[in-house]
Amino acid sequence: MVAQIEKPGLHRGRPLRAGRRSGAGTILVRAVTFAVASRTARDASVRGGDVFEALVRSDGSSTILIGDTSSKGVLATLHVAIVRAAFFRTAGRTRDPSRILSELNDTGPDLPATSLGVPFVSAFVATFEPALSLLRYASAGHDLAFIARGRATRQLAPSGPILGVFGGAEYGERFERFSDDDLLLLSTDGFSECRSAIERTVQFGTEGIIHALESGTRWSPRSATAAIVREADTFTGGFYTDDATVAVVASSRALSRTA
Repeated sequence: MVAQIEKPGLHRGRPLRAGRRSGAGTILVRAVTFAVASRTARDASVRGGDVFEALVRSDGSSTILIGDTSSKGVLATLHVAIVRAAFFRTAGRTRDPSRILSELNDTGPDLPATSLGVPFVSAFVATFEPALSLLRYASAGHDLAFIARGRATRQLAPSGPILGVFGGAEYGERFERFSDDDLLLLSTDGFSECRSAIERTVQFGTEGIIHALESGTRWSPRSATAAIVREADTFTGGFYTDDATVAVVASSRALSRTA
């Protein structure tokens, strides 16, 4: 499945349902362009839990969310729906990633408990403004977030705890320069923790995600996500023990310059 939107105005102010359980998609908005790809777990009982969503506003700004719940199966579907609804409700009122995460954290009591206790969610929220070369973000224990600048890749540290564990937790807002040549790389642990088809004790790791992009310096969101998934598929033999999602974000100015 590939979805492409060439006229940003068609979806202004409305949620973009960009996440998919399988496949890939590319969405062009005024501030940024991003591509999303995912793989599903072989075992249906442990599927679910990954979420990727985006809200595009009438002024071209956009806020994106990637998250991963600890629940699986049917409950994961319910938990993701609650998180998704809370994200769109909150992002419709504020662009502040830290405030969005704080309100998502307050949805914790709404998440039904599992046999492992109250579920938790790691999440990363970022807002992009069309006129600014700036990334505003906040992270709730989601450490699989990176800025790729040429051949150099730097991890973006979490700015607060995972969602659903500590009531009233605070999530600091961080700012990063985001130039036309930069990429924001986001993943869930389904990719970082997937295992080698040859030696099942060896994980793909963050090293595998980053290594997939070391062969070139001019990646588009689509080509970067394709490279990561291709590398992970080869590593695992196509066998995943958890759902896996990867998203790559770039400035729309970079895309128009190379179009």
